[in-house]
Order: sequence, then C-alpha cells, then structure tokens
Amino acid sequence: MPTFTCVFYIFCIGALYLFRAVYQGWAISYLMLAMAAAPVLILLLSLPAMLSLGLHMEGKRYVMKGEPGDIILSFRSRRILPVGRVRVTLLFENAYTGESFHTAEIFHQVSGGEGRLLAFPTDTCGTVSFRVLRWECRDLLGFFSIRRKCSEMFTCTVLPAAVAPEEKPNLDAVFRREMRLKPKYGGGFAEDYDLRDYRPGDMGNSIHWKLSSKADRLIVREALVPENDKIFLVLSDAGEKQRGLEVLRWLSDELWRRELPHLIVSGNVAVVDNEEACLGALAELLSSPASAPAAFDDSHARCIFFISGEEVTVK
Repeated sequence: MPTFTCVFYIFCIGALYLFRAVYQGWAISYLMLAMAAAPVLILLLSLPAMLSLGLHMEGKRYVMKGEPGDIILSFRSRRILPVGRVRVTLLFENAYTGESFHTAEIFHQVSGGEGRLLAFPTDTCGTVSFRVLRWECRDLLGFFSIRRKCSEMFTCTVLPAAVAPEEKPNLDAVFRREMRLKPKYGGGFAEDYDLRDYRPGDMGNSIHWKLSSKADRLIVREALVPENDKIFLVLSDAGEKQRGLEVLRWLSDELWRRELPHLIVSGNVAVVDNEEACLGALAELLSSPASAPAAFDDSHARCIFFISGEEVTVK
C-alpha cells in the first residue's frame, strides 16, 4: 500500500504537469527536474539508516493461558534519520498443538532505540515460537525497498492455570496409605528402624547398647527407608480445552505445597519438588507435540494419579 509521502509526491508531479500546460516559463523545467531527482536524493539520504537498522525480539518467557501475551520488536540504528517503513513477516508455531500461522506487520517512521508491541493469542497452551521469515525497509518516500536477512527467534510458553477438577480426589485419604519399609542400603541413620540380633559385619554405631545389656545379647538398629515412596502424575489425555493440563497443574501445586516430591509423566518424566521445578516440568511438557505417556517403573509407587481431561483416577 502506498505511503502518504508517495501519494503526496504523485500529487505534486500531477500538479506540476497541469501547471506546465498553462505556464511556459523557464522555472517550470527546473521544478520538473527537481521533482524527478527527488526520489533518488531521498533514497541516498535513507540508505544509511536502511542498511544499519537492526531487529531484536524480546518478551516474557512464561505467560498464563488467557492472559495478554505480547512480544516487543526492538529496532536498533546508529543513524539519526528514521526508516520510512518497515515490513516484518513473522511465523508463529505452537510446538505442543502443532498450530502455526503467518502475520505481516508494518511500521512507519522507524528509528533506532524504539520498540513496537505485538500481541499474540494465548487461548491454547504450548511453547510458542516467533521467527522472522523476512523483513524489508523502505526509504522515506516509500519507492525503494531493501530486503534484510534476520535469524532472530523468540519462544514463550503459554502455561495452564491451576484449576481443580469438579470431583477432587481426597488427597488426605490417599496419603494415609501405609508405606512399605525396607532396610536402608549401607545402613546408617533413619527416622524409621527395626530391631534385630547382631550379625557379623554390622556397624558398631548401630548397636543398641541399652537393650543389648538387658537382653544379654547384641541388638542393632536396622535403618529402614520407604520402599513405595514415589508419587506419579500421569497425563493420559489433555482432553477438551486442555482441561487435563489445568488439572495437572493444580494437582502438582497441591503436592509441592505439602512438601511431597512427585514425578510428572507425559512424553517424558520430570521430578518436581517446588514451584520452579513445576513450571520447568510443564514448560518441557509443552515444548514438544502431545504424545502418549512415557514408560515408567511403578513398582515403588506410593500412589499414581491418572489424569484424562477432567477426570482423575487414583491407583
């Protein structure tokens, strides 16, 4: 689309041509020559700014689903004069859903040190990448353009909000399940322990001297550790409107707030014990296409939460 200066230039050329039909003085020829040379002169003035203009993208690394999402296109230049017009063609790709689309943005009178805000949709979770396919700069008059190369790329992860399912699992009842204990490998100290007779090879500091003196034989404390202490959150299906992701986020938040480490199982397995680890696990989950849960060893599971859309099944 022609710029305002381009339209104004064409209007001036037309006005001079009509004026020449009614006025035959010598000055009209110089005006016509000056108007004809104006695009070249303006190009020469604009060329340093067009060649030195740089493009950079920045923004938030994480944004919640449904919240405003935007990136900033920052332009850098060492020249005083602005660039008449800049056209940037961007490719948006969602790594989790596979959705992608192009958009072309046009900016007028661009100079170095300024940033332009560009919004993007956040109604779907996933790691969204923004890549500059091509961009071009036009002179102040808008007649000439230079296509620039740019390998700039930026990623932002749209995270799910923590939303509880309609039928919440009774977490207190789940975690009251009896844990199986086993001897601690290598011995040592543990909060739980069992008493047994001394066997050759037992460490001296594990001997319970008070009981040994009463029983008239050596008795040792055998340190015990939980055999089934792992908690798994398995995302079987994100479901409609990605409700499974919201339930997964809610359940993970409930566990790390109770200081219960757990494992999130999706396309891979990630260990979570705090909020930062939870966000990192979700970001990793959303950075690749949705797939079936990875294989995992459930032999030491204290409990397993299977999440399929809105439904949570506890095993």
